[in-house]
Amino acid sequence: MIQNIYAKLQPFKFRLTVFGLLCGSSLLSVVLFRIRTILSGSEDYTFLVWNLFLAWIPLGMAYAASSLSKKRKYLFITMPLAAIPWLLFFPNSPYILTDLFHLSHLRPEIPVWFDVLLINWFAWTGILLGVFSLFLMQDIVRRVFGRLAGWLFVLVVGVFSGLGIYIGRFLRWNSWDVIFHPLDRLSDFVYYAAHPSLQSIMFISVFSAFFIFIYITLYAFGLLFQEQLHSASQEIL
Repeated sequence: MIQNIYAKLQPFKFRLTVFGLLCGSSLLSVVLFRIRTILSGSEDYTFLVWNLFLAWIPLGMAYAASSLSKKRKYLFITMPLAAIPWLLFFPNSPYILTDLFHLSHLRPEIPVWFDVLLINWFAWTGILLGVFSLFLMQDIVRRVFGRLAGWLFVLVVGVFSGLGIYIGRFLRWNSWDVIFHPLDRLSDFVYYAAHPSLQSIMFISVFSAFFIFIYITLYAFGLLFQEQLHSASQEIL
């Protein structure tokens, strides 16, 4: 029985490994948060745990969409139904990086390096959640529309993530505002799009480029890992 389960999971071993690492990183992030809470007697950074939870939502959506799309009859239905809600929640993943702004919550009983490490650990976990989530969605787009469309999708999502982070950090919108207050948010969006500030343009451009660069870099590392596995298998043969 165990061998049968292992055989069924074998094709998904790399995805399961990444999923396990993300769970471990998330758990360690929360442990660090609890250590700080105990040492300082304050829960200044509770929002990090909430933001990390929000970062898991698009990954859950992407994984569900990826699983359904494996059945060809669901492939063309899954993409439009999953893409919009996924895209609305996706900026929550890289958003945690902007929580570095909250280093102003420093306390004398907590070393500066600990707070820097704490926020960066949460931020890095959020970015990795976003990268894995985007990888799953890119794979669906690639299978439906081709490789070029897949990479165009990555670029569009990268720009949208920069826009979403700016909206969340400076305009204080939430992902669910689009659902519960669609007309208000549409009106606000049209106004800010018609009157962009230099800060908004720079922020969105830099963050978009930053996330896209991270994604492409990690994607390249994945290809390098595949090459190493292929070379190792050739040596065995």
